[in-house]
Parts: sequence; structure tokens; C-alpha cells
Amino acid sequence: MERGLLVVALVLSLLTGGVGFLPPRRAVALPWQSALPALVAFLLSLSTSGSFAPGQALGLGVLIGGIFGALAAWLVLQERPTAAAGLALAPLFLFLMQHGSFPRENLLGATLGLLAALCLTGLRHPESVPSLTLVGSLTVGVGSAAALGTFRGGAAIRGGWLAFAPLFAVGGLVIASVQGHIKARDKDMRAIIGLVGFFVYALLATRPLALTLIGPLKNVGVLTAAAIAFPLTLMLLWLHQTEKRALSALLIVLAITSANHTGQGYAVALLAIGLGLLCLLTEKTEVLLPGLVAAALAALWRLVAQRFDGAHGFGLHEQYLLLGLLLGGLLPRLASGFPGPLAAGATLLVAPTVLCILYGAPAGLTLVLGLLAGQLWSAATERELTLAPLYSLGVATALAQLLGHLAPLASKTRLDRLLLTGELVLAWAVCLGIGYALARRQK
Repeated sequence: MERGLLVVALVLSLLTGGVGFLPPRRAVALPWQSALPALVAFLLSLSTSGSFAPGQALGLGVLIGGIFGALAAWLVLQERPTAAAGLALAPLFLFLMQHGSFPRENLLGATLGLLAALCLTGLRHPESVPSLTLVGSLTVGVGSAAALGTFRGGAAIRGGWLAFAPLFAVGGLVIASVQGHIKARDKDMRAIIGLVGFFVYALLATRPLALTLIGPLKNVGVLTAAAIAFPLTLMLLWLHQTEKRALSALLIVLAITSANHTGQGYAVALLAIGLGLLCLLTEKTEVLLPGLVAAALAALWRLVAQRFDGAHGFGLHEQYLLLGLLLGGLLPRLASGFPGPLAAGATLLVAPTVLCILYGAPAGLTLVLGLLAGQLWSAATERELTLAPLYSLGVATALAQLLGHLAPLASKTRLDRLLLTGELVLAWAVCLGIGYALARRQK
């Protein structure tokens, strides 16, 4: 039955995405260059040894995700974010249907390939960054929900969890697509229609989840508080004063915390999916998107914490806690200031790798926490959306997949770790120099 539900989700996803290919559409060239990093990663995965080698599942996922990411970015450039989100989810559903067991490497690889394609498109088309971030965040939310669902009980239960998130997401996309074609002159009326459609669908979709997680009439106070806080959060997000944005960011923190307490990471991932659908339905991307990225990062943090036992066991006295938080808060903003994809990509790859080599898996977990904290701070204080949120999602997804390969490097001798760190820093400096030289040449 679960596989049949996934087939329905895949068909709906492809149909929603296929609408973007129908005329009339804005004449935009296909950003095929955005899929090149995915192709390089796939070629690296063809080696017979190394991190990519076992089954080449990660490399294949990155390749498929990069191809769909370039197509989704093309639809975003045509100003069709709903169709782009539907198409971006298709590779996830394909991989979920492929195996009886959970294809984690395929799934996270596809998410990484898609995020890389969206980031490259955002570098070339800054005006499209909000819609690209929306598509990437919604994809991360669905992928995290599916991955976190594998930690819940036996095979039958896991099948139910895996099928629920895709159906919830694509059902909302269909509603968003229909709502987007409503010819209402008043934009406020379109927003009201979207809100009503979202809440009706959300109630129908989350009822079985609520009964499963909390039982009837249990934690009614928490649910009532959430029902009151959610519209209040939206009202505050509609206002652009810094103080109101800070308060709304605090309410987002409370929403994430409540979801994590009630249903752990799976509920947080569903919160991210819901916020993404709300962005599409109300066309209030600029004010809802920071909370969506924060929820997606929180789901990835839970995924790292549940997947790698070695990431636990750190105390407040450990220096890697501070370093991870600081680096996570600064890294995306720093990388978004570098010219070109080479310098930014090298920074995003080398910095987390060095941190994990020097301090181990717990540093990777605190780095994801730092990414989350930095995103919430940006949501409270900054008005202009940059590529930093997409970079944060990419780094956190990479750690969710590759932390198991980086953690053993921390057990090497101190001299070996320092030598490896020096080599990585040297490679980063070379990439940085090439990136600046290319940027100066283009001017």
C-alpha cells in the first residue's frame, strides 16, 4: 500500500511540475551549467574505492538531483515556483519507490545535487534567490521527513511514515497550483483563499499523524497554544519592523521546539513542509521563508543527531561546541560574499571538513546548530534574502550524509590531522585565488 501511495505522489509531482513546461511561459534559457557539479560528483563516484564507492548510490543520487535541480531552476526563472517545487520532489519519490529498504544515500545525494544546482542558478540570477530557496527548503523538508521516518519502529510503521510526507507535500502543491490560477483581482483575496485551502488540507492531512503521535485529547494545551501562536506568527511576519521580526523569530523557535518535543524530528520536518506550502499559497515568500529555512535546518539537525551516535557526548566545556556554533553562524554569510561558485564552493566544503577532522563528529553536530542559530538571527534582523540560507541547507545536508566518513579522520594522530588540514587550507587558498582572478577578469 505504501508503494502505491508513493506512486500517486510521484504522478502528482510530475503533473504539477509538467504544468511549468506548457505555454505560455517566459522565454528563459535552460541553466544547464547548474548541473555540471552533479556530473563531476557522479564521475568521482565511479571509482572502485573511497567514500563514494559502495554501490555508487550517493553519486547517482547527486546526478539525478542535479538534473532535476537544473530543470526546477529553469521553471523558477519562468516565475513558476509551484511547478518547480513539484518537479524537484520527483527524484525523491523515485528513489523511495526503488528499494524495499530505505535508500538514504540516494535520497540525500539527490537533495545535495538539487541544492548545488539551485545555488549556481542563484549566483547567476540573484533576483530568483527567494523562489530558489523556497524550492530547496521544501525539498529538504520532504527528504528529512522521509529519512527521519526510518527511525520509527518496524518496517510497516516505516512504510507509513515514508508515504505520509510525500502525500502531504504534493497534495499541498496541487492546491497551490490550483490557487495560483484563480483569477482574483484582489491579491488579499487570493491570500485568503490560499490560507483557507491550506488549513483545510492541513487539518485533513495531519489528523492521522496527530492521533498516532499524541493520542486523542492528549496535550490539548500544547495544540491550542500552537493554533493561537501560528496565526500570531504570520501576523507579525507580515510586519517589517525589526522588533516585530525578532519577536516572530522567537515564535518560530517556540514552534520548532514544540514540534520537536511532540513528534521529534519528523514533526519538525512536517512543520517545514507546511511553511513551504504556505509560502506558495499566500505568495508571502519574503516574510515566511526565513522560518521555513530554520525549520528545515532543525530537521537536518535532528537527522544528524539520530543517525550518528558519535555526534553525542559533548559538554559545554568543550571548545568544539563554541567553534561549531561560531562557524555555523558565520560560514554561509561569508561564502555568499565571495565572487563566483569556485571560491564559495571551496569555502563551504573545506571549512566543515577541517572542523570535523580536528574535533570529530560532535563538531559537525554543533555546526548544524550554528547554521540554525545563524538563520534565526538573520530572520530577526535582516530584510534582504541572500544565498546564505541555501548554503546553510547544503552544508547541513552534506553533513547528514558524509559525517560518518569524516568522523574517523579525527581519530588519526595529531600530526596527521594537522598535515591534512594544511593540505585542505592550501587547496582552499588556491580556489579562492582562482575565483577572485576570474571575477576580476569578467569585470
